[in-house]
Amino acid sequence: MSSSATPVSPLEALKAGFRRACVRRLVGDEEGAIDVLKNEIPALVVGWAKSTSLDASEKKAKLKEMFDDESGRADELATAFDLFAGRFEARVAELVRKELGDVTKRLEQIVEAMADGKPLEPISLDDQSEDETEVDAPENIAELDPPKGIGLRFDEIEEMIDKVLSPDS
Repeated sequence: MSSSATPVSPLEALKAGFRRACVRRLVGDEEGAIDVLKNEIPALVVGWAKSTSLDASEKKAKLKEMFDDESGRADELATAFDLFAGRFEARVAELVRKELGDVTKRLEQIVEAMADGKPLEPISLDDQSEDETEVDAPENIAELDPPKGIGLRFDEIEEMIDKVLSPDS
């Protein structure tokens, strides 16, 4: 879907720009996040500020609320991603442990057969594990790395916002 098909309000454009900065920071692109904050957000703030009849203090309060909301959403996204990644890692680790256990058992059988001089019985890969069990998420979620709070806070960009909203600019 093309973004040019639907006109976006200045407030929605500002939210989208800030969200883009938060996502860049979330994925570890600190330079990209700073670039968005320095080069896109000021123009979006000016565009929004011109579109509203709020006074300067109300504009600043509205911006703080919007930035804090978007930052909170980025933190929620980071938490969800970390939880998913932790569960995925736990699942993969359990599957690897099980497969290594199967390989170890087979190697033990081979060594034992070689020591006894017995012929080896071929096995199919499908027959390796007789005790397949469903692997769930770790029992103790606290064992997972804590989520990183990596949204952006209004306080981090407040000085820039003050400059953009000042009557001198």
